[in-house]
Amino acid sequence: MSKDYSSKDIRSLSDIEQLKINPEMYIGHTEHPTHLIEECFDNACDEAQGNHVSVIAINIDTKTKECAILDNGRGIPISDDVPKKISTKLFSGAKFRDNKTAYEISSGLHGIGLVAVNALSDFMTIEIYRGGRHAIFRFENAIFKKKSITKYDEQKDNPPFSTKIQFKASKDIFDKILPDLDRLKERLVTASVQMPNVTFVLNVDNNRELFKLNLKEYFETYVLQKQNGELIPRLTFNSRNGAEKFNILMTYSGKGNISSIVSSSVNLLPCTSGGTHVNIFNEILRDIFTTKAKKLGYNFQPNDCLVGLRAYLMLSLREVHFSAQIKDKLTNKKPYFEKLTAQLKSQIEAFFNSNQEVLEILLEFFQAYRQRLDYKKLKVSKNGKRAFTKFTKLRDCTSNMGELFICEGDSAGGGLISCRDPKRHAVFPLKGKIPNAASTNDILKHKEINELVQALGTGVGDAFDLSRLRYEKIIIVTDADPDGDHIASLLMLSLSQILPEVIKNGHLYYAPTPLRAIVEKKEFIPLWTKEEVEKARKENRKTQFFKGLGELNPNQLATFTTNEATRNLIQVEYSSDINSIIELFTSVECKRNLLLGE
Repeated sequence: MSKDYSSKDIRSLSDIEQLKINPEMYIGHTEHPTHLIEECFDNACDEAQGNHVSVIAINIDTKTKECAILDNGRGIPISDDVPKKISTKLFSGAKFRDNKTAYEISSGLHGIGLVAVNALSDFMTIEIYRGGRHAIFRFENAIFKKKSITKYDEQKDNPPFSTKIQFKASKDIFDKILPDLDRLKERLVTASVQMPNVTFVLNVDNNRELFKLNLKEYFETYVLQKQNGELIPRLTFNSRNGAEKFNILMTYSGKGNISSIVSSSVNLLPCTSGGTHVNIFNEILRDIFTTKAKKLGYNFQPNDCLVGLRAYLMLSLREVHFSAQIKDKLTNKKPYFEKLTAQLKSQIEAFFNSNQEVLEILLEFFQAYRQRLDYKKLKVSKNGKRAFTKFTKLRDCTSNMGELFICEGDSAGGGLISCRDPKRHAVFPLKGKIPNAASTNDILKHKEINELVQALGTGVGDAFDLSRLRYEKIIIVTDADPDGDHIASLLMLSLSQILPEVIKNGHLYYAPTPLRAIVEKKEFIPLWTKEEVEKARKENRKTQFFKGLGELNPNQLATFTTNEATRNLIQVEYSSDINSIIELFTSVECKRNLLLGE
């Protein structure tokens, strides 16, 4: 029973206290301080978007754990102790939606960034050269300590920067004190593409890396992912409403992952979770291609136009709404985009009206995809006759003798779908645990097992025909935990009872999850044995344990599933003592005797 409370229990937190107690509310997570650097970097980029900056640098010293962000813009105003105000008082700044005099287009919105940096750092200094004055404001543990303001000659002296924010993240707040360099490089790359007149520098322990990537290079590396196979020329569409812009670069790929890859940035911020702008773009394509396909008599469903889509969306908006302070998803309402959307739709329609050959290439591609989907709905019944059904889970491959991955859950299934080769790899996610049954009839009563057997194509019992097996390898993939092991065991047991010849002929495999993996920079090296794990520890390599497949990104998951060069498949052998194994799994008395050692 909770105790009663009184007025003495009521607290009024200062802005700094609120940030220290609830940092995740403002920066997303406290695993590492990357977001603190990004807040300062956003401010520098806002200066650059106003054409006031030619150089932006991020300096990181891995020994002292200090980070600094510098730019040569106009400099933060010094008068009225502005640096102190914007570092200690939430919701103070020059970028609010009702007043865009200083920044018409900006990444910063809420007046939170520098206060968060200050509150979550052991110290922070703001150094400014502006209007003949050199100012330094210093904070320690978010408490203002001192300032100094001296004069310099603007005509003779050449200041090294206009604004420099330097800080050391607090080890009491963050799990790791150093930032995620890969994330920072992603930000620098994105900014360099959209602001080619600005030099971006990442300086780690005096090792400088310059970022100058043009739009073509970015598109090939991060959107096309360096795969050839573009079906049509790259198309560019641009719409504008005053200072606001919505630019699109797109094509379609006939190779690799058939899922759409749409990358985007809003006011220089990578929107990794998409948002309203991506939804609007997809809707425009659906409307245009649905109308065209219907008019020309193609077999088409609205989402077919997203197959193989490769696009990069760039937006500059005056009033921008994100789902959270981490700014990874745009949430502006659709009516806000009406003028920009109308222009884009008109341009895209006009292009396809004038380029019938390009339109027909795409409609043929979409129709071929639709026909493959219809083929995948083929069901093989017990008597071997084919009929139409709709598999609720199977994502098939186009090869007659590919590999079928059986995994647990839609999360793992989604990861495998993202990293697979659609020509060779099929994916069948299971939902929950399969039955622990002793008879073939009981096993086949389970909907997903029944559907799995249909997908394999062999039939069961008297109608079994191994020559109809549609996959060379059937590979079980489960989480690296007791539940995953149990599901794998039950699945092997069920298949040994209903399809023993499949196992006897060497078609069933198990893809174990590595004990741990070395995760450093862009490296992901599976460690399969305790000896490998111990060796990595002695070498001070950074290793990580993955409990669930859903925690892995597609590239990591591929290393021990679809990548034949790095995976470690185990072929499942059929046991001559299968009846004893069945009894162990299904008999309560047998389990009890095992536990009691009888």
